[in-house]
Amino acid sequence: MIVIKIKYLNKFALSINLIVIVMKINVVNMSDMEKADIVSAPKRGRGRPKCFDEQEALQKAMLLFWEYGYEATSISDLTQALNITAPSLYSSFGDKEQLFQRCLTHYLEHEACPIISIFQQAKTAKVAIELYLYENVKKLVQANKPKGCMLVVATMNCSEQNHPIQDDLLQKRQVVKQKIKARLEQGVVQGDLTADFCLDQMTDFYSTVIQGMTMQARDGLDVQQLNQVVKHAMRSWALFNTDKQS
Repeated sequence: MIVIKIKYLNKFALSINLIVIVMKINVVNMSDMEKADIVSAPKRGRGRPKCFDEQEALQKAMLLFWEYGYEATSISDLTQALNITAPSLYSSFGDKEQLFQRCLTHYLEHEACPIISIFQQAKTAKVAIELYLYENVKKLVQANKPKGCMLVVATMNCSEQNHPIQDDLLQKRQVVKQKIKARLEQGVVQGDLTADFCLDQMTDFYSTVIQGMTMQARDGLDVQQLNQVVKHAMRSWALFNTDKQS
């Protein structure tokens, strides 16, 4: 029985060798043009091509995180909203945290208030802060979009395991606060703010106004009501002049 199996194996190996020899002969007899065609033939990509618009999917995921927050948004919620399978989501965006980070970048690029351009164009520090507050109101209350600022609301409640994500958003908010302080300092250098103004207190106050308006927008305040908040906040400008306080 063993001898018979070995005999068949030898015949099979002989057949394979003959096929390889024939293939080599055919290649040798090919013309140079035929060989070039084989070499230059396009390679087939692995897997099936993407059947969805990645940027559109990213926009939908951003809106979901913005509305419900990081923890309350599940993979199931994302796949349903994006109308894709979980494997497609993972292959395109990575895990949930990686997708969230991309959504944050998308938000900062397309939805957040353009603080740099506003501060650069404003002639004085007071005008810069006032314009920035009013532009924030427009962003906080938009039709067909979640209310408030995503940097504030997306990680308001997080478990211990997601504290690094919460810390990351805190750092992003701190960057905004640093830009406000820098614009006030620029006002001192340019002479439209005197050295008597307490810049640290001003930075804290107007940063608090912005974040407070986010919560008020979530609670239902409209543009007109929030604009009144900005109006009164700007009336407080002179209160930060320590010379006048004395």
